[in-house]
Amino acid sequence: MEITTKNAHLQGESISKKEQELITQLVNIRKEQNQELPFENLDGYEVPPRTQFSMLKKPALTFKLSKMEFNCAAVRLFKGITQILPVVNRAKKRLAAIPCQEEESASVEWSRLKKDVYVSKTITSVDFVERIFELMGWDRTCRYKILGRLAQTERGLILVFDFTEAIMFAPKPVEYIDKVTGLAKKRQVKYYPDEYKYKIGKSYNDYVAFHQQSLFENLEEYTDTTVAATPTAPLLDKGENNE
Repeated sequence: MEITTKNAHLQGESISKKEQELITQLVNIRKEQNQELPFENLDGYEVPPRTQFSMLKKPALTFKLSKMEFNCAAVRLFKGITQILPVVNRAKKRLAAIPCQEEESASVEWSRLKKDVYVSKTITSVDFVERIFELMGWDRTCRYKILGRLAQTERGLILVFDFTEAIMFAPKPVEYIDKVTGLAKKRQVKYYPDEYKYKIGKSYNDYVAFHQQSLFENLEEYTDTTVAATPTAPLLDKGENNE
């Protein structure tokens, strides 16, 4: 008996063999005792943001002053692709990474081959990254990390990063006393978006609705250009006076 879960495809996860065996045992026991499984209404439940759990195996994009970098989990989703077209949707505050060929005029190298493995490559662009910080009103002394999601488009699968979901990392770690060992240690301080300040996360219904709507991304809405683009207005040099 195979157990499947409704909306499991939304997270791209499946139940492990051990979990399936345990669920099957529970169902069989209740059947033997003529007990119906209770129905749980998911209204009122909240889904915590993915960023509150391990992010090592999830595609991510990091911004810090003058630099941006996709992690290895992101580049390995498109194995063999070393170039992307990064485009920005200002209205929705998103960046889309579109796999492309090097011949495309605005392509950017996001990965390279190292010992037969594709690894991420730091992308340096003072002007582009500055414009993202301006768009979002971000603190230039901090680092920002955004988890990506796959979406289908007229150009095939792409990665989409919602700037509004970014985690902010403080510039320096802070010291604290470990309650177990009594030793002084350091930890990185991170700040989540304001929308999660007084709640666990999105409501379950909003979560499901968002994922259903985000399966396809309309690239026509991405009117802003890329790292290689010419700015529409000159950026003020730090050595100039703003008069």
